[in-house]
Amino acid sequence: MSLRKLPRVVKKFLSARLLGPCDMLFAFTLVSFLPNLKVLSVRCTSLSKPALVIFLEELKKLKVLNISHCIITENPPPAPMNILTKLDESILEKTSRLDKFLTCMSDSCIMCLGTLNDEGLMWWYKYEEDIWKVDEVRSLAI
Repeated sequence: MSLRKLPRVVKKFLSARLLGPCDMLFAFTLVSFLPNLKVLSVRCTSLSKPALVIFLEELKKLKVLNISHCIITENPPPAPMNILTKLDESILEKTSRLDKFLTCMSDSCIMCLGTLNDEGLMWWYKYEEDIWKVDEVRSLAI
């Protein structure tokens, strides 16, 4: 497949699950190449608040977003890491247009603690088999 055809093929993707840290650069790249996403899961990752805003504002067709068990940071590096403990009204207002918004930011949740311990990059082999399917968007939990 030639590189010229790649963007046309990629734009047909409607669902995506990210398994690594998500910053503003990654978010801009994702919305540029996958503008038609309807389902996005970034659960159990390190996610910057600015990247989350980019997803919510730029993915116009987004219907389902899963940010469960994420480490959501306020400011991008090199600023000191400030982990959010709850979502503010500006984010919640942007998520109100979605059909489904999954989130968990509990300091007593085993999965949230696992993400924090693994520094935003879950090492799934250390956990119970098939636990990665828990709290996942149904269409992505295969």
